[in-house]
Amino acid sequence: MSEKHADKLLHVQKGVIRHLLSSKVDEKDLINRYRTVVKREVKTDVKTALERLDKQKLVEIVAISPEISASDIETCFEDNRYSRRPNFRLFMLRPHNPQVNSASFISDHKNNFGVSKMNELLKPIVYPNDNVFGLVAIDQTVINHETLEIALQYQERYNYINPETEQSDFIYELKFGFFWINFDQRFVSISIPTETLVGTISRTIQGAFNCFVSPVNITKKIVDSVFSKESMKRTTLSNPDPDSGKPSKVTLADSDLGNKVGQLTEFDGYDSPSSVYQEAIDEDGDFFSTLGVNNDKGKIYLTRQLKASEMRRWGIWRIGQIMNYINSIQDNGEIDEKFESFGLDEDPDLVAFTTSNDEKKVILEVIKAVVTCKVKKVESFKLHDLNVDKIVGSLKKHTIARFYPYCESCDHYADITCNHCGNTDLLTISVKRGQAPQVVCSFCYTELQKDNVRCIMDHKIRIDSWYDGVMINPKSALVGIAEKIINKYFPDEGFSHEEESFYLQNNVVHYSSRVASKVMFKVRELQQFKPVWDRRITPKRREELHDVLSLLTEKCSKHSVDACQACQHEKSVRCIMKPFVTFTDHKLHPHHGQEYGDISFTIQMLGMDDAVFVGIAKSYEKKPIKSTDNKGHEILQQFVYKCKDSTVNVLGIVVAGELEQDFAAILQDLAGRYRKKIVMWTYEELMLVVDFAIRHYGMSISEVVEELKADIVKRKKNSSEKRKSAS
Repeated sequence: MSEKHADKLLHVQKGVIRHLLSSKVDEKDLINRYRTVVKREVKTDVKTALERLDKQKLVEIVAISPEISASDIETCFEDNRYSRRPNFRLFMLRPHNPQVNSASFISDHKNNFGVSKMNELLKPIVYPNDNVFGLVAIDQTVINHETLEIALQYQERYNYINPETEQSDFIYELKFGFFWINFDQRFVSISIPTETLVGTISRTIQGAFNCFVSPVNITKKIVDSVFSKESMKRTTLSNPDPDSGKPSKVTLADSDLGNKVGQLTEFDGYDSPSSVYQEAIDEDGDFFSTLGVNNDKGKIYLTRQLKASEMRRWGIWRIGQIMNYINSIQDNGEIDEKFESFGLDEDPDLVAFTTSNDEKKVILEVIKAVVTCKVKKVESFKLHDLNVDKIVGSLKKHTIARFYPYCESCDHYADITCNHCGNTDLLTISVKRGQAPQVVCSFCYTELQKDNVRCIMDHKIRIDSWYDGVMINPKSALVGIAEKIINKYFPDEGFSHEEESFYLQNNVVHYSSRVASKVMFKVRELQQFKPVWDRRITPKRREELHDVLSLLTEKCSKHSVDACQACQHEKSVRCIMKPFVTFTDHKLHPHHGQEYGDISFTIQMLGMDDAVFVGIAKSYEKKPIKSTDNKGHEILQQFVYKCKDSTVNVLGIVVAGELEQDFAAILQDLAGRYRKKIVMWTYEELMLVVDFAIRHYGMSISEVVEELKADIVKRKKNSSEKRKSAS
């Protein structure tokens, strides 16, 4: 017997090896071989003696039994390698090419081509710890005309105390699993002993076979429709918010539970996340096993050992029943049913995006509301099960929550004026864990008091709750995850952030299919500036240009009307504004205290060739700029002032750095309300601008750096002289 076949026998149960020996080897010969391997006599009968042996000794007896062929061992392994409690994690399958069916898929992946495609993606994987490694596909089998099985193997580490040394030690055990893929019934079923590998396998299937694979939730309605209630033997009931005196979780067991559970009215309102049934495995109903169903994981499992042939026949039949019901829901069911049947809580994109279950739940409810609006062709949908404070608190990272209370005198929800600075644009609700919500003016940082709230018509407003009338606008990241989830799970409805939008007022989701007016533009989207951005800067030149950007300031030492007019035509780069002279119609002008725009030129946008652009320039900043930073507050002041300027069409932030994400979202929200557009010239874009100007003037970077350093010395000298003269 080869080492390969010996290894295979080590991965089937001892009873299977004993059966192989007793069915193939004569009893007299078996006794003799027992003596040879064990070095002792059989005291009673050989059957009892074999039962006392460990697996290694049994394999050694097989090795000296010529009656057992390599083919016998292969058959034994094939029938029993999946014998440990069979379990099936169910996923819905949707090919990116809707023309693909089971016949075409199996035809295109014969000759172990499916194995090869899986291993292309599996072999490079680096696992985060050394508990498992070496996950690979090893062979494939067509188990019926619709379903392809691909077998998997990997090694898992086991830690133990070595009895001889009394020191901790470990071994690696070879383990096996498999998955089934069926394009006609639209499912993938993954069966593997180590549950942490399920996500790796499902993602690999998506990449290898050009399809979308999503978790299934076996809902109570599906369970009641597919499984016989009379065969239920145990169930777990769960209620995260039970009535006083009642448990949040309880397990019930009874031989006749299925007929009794409906009478247990004290548990009305409880969900049943898992149940156990008595299941007939064979077609005649004579061979039974315990069947477990874990609803939200989309998992079914058996507690009885099965041969591969038995497991395949039963598994394909039972999974087919479940998937037929789920497919009928997806094709014809209500929206709530569709959402429940998808295991959206485990969607990898949503899991990566969120940090808490509450956040996940609220986002899914908002997405469901958007889908409902699209399907039912309505413009709004109320989230009855969610309080406004929970919505604001759960989505605070991903939204801007504006204070927008109801004014009885105006008889509508109204804009509120900050009683300190008069601002009406930046009164946002701030929520911190364990603290009462606050309404703060982001312009002057003053906290609004409930007894002194006035609308823009100067009516005093009575405030019962800071949340009443709250306007919740999603940031781009939240819109992005909603778009991704809807397009993955509801492709027939779909969602495009360029053509659709949504926001919340109180706990009502408002949806619009009108083309959403785009507010924020990247420089690379504007063809007018193609000569600037359509170039590559080498890593070495990037390092050199960084020195220039870190030295550039908003004004040089010679800023004055005459000096700026002269500089307009000089070959120099001494301030942030100067490079824009080389590719726009900007005219340099000196900085002064009442200035609210640093750079201005005409731009081709909004269907106009001469839209007015005004840019707010700030010098280099290493860390992302926040609205609460001094520099951020200056930008905010100038930005609000220019939003209210009717002569300005496009606003720009020109800074050798980046804006913090929340700050950029505030500016985008402001611009949208005033129907302005934004073009961002931050670090990467400004580097291209500076590079363009230096090349335009035929200068070297070292020349520019030297001149900037000299100018810094002049500025310090001028500043020192001013202080002396002032004193």
